Amino acid sequence: MEVELRLKLKDSDGVPFFGKGTEELLTLIDQYGSVRHASCEMGLSYTKAWKMLRGIEKATGKEAVRRIQGGKGGGKAELTESGRELLNSFRSLEKEMESYLRNIEGGYFEKTL
Repeated sequence: MEVELRLKLKDSDGVPFFGKGTEELLTLIDQYGSVRHASCEMGLSYTKAWKMLRGIEKATGKEAVRRIQGGKGGGKAELTESGRELLNSFRSLEKEMESYLRNIEGGYFEKTL
């Protein structure tokens, strides 16, 4: 048996704004330098990707991704310092919670398995 953890960050109104999908989106934007490429890789519409990014900005009050206008070759997108900090903090919290969960999960199900 395995217990799965699903971590979500919620804003002050209890509306989720950051989870595994948003983590993947920021990771892919960082990797490709493009919101469009990242959204395609995830099978998301470009509009949905920007809706997710605006959700982060609304909840945190900070820009997570910066668009850089391009010329002939096109522009690019990059994580801002706050976007990178949010991504790294989420990953650290998730890793710590998973470690804690692995340490305690056996005690709950020893007798039932």
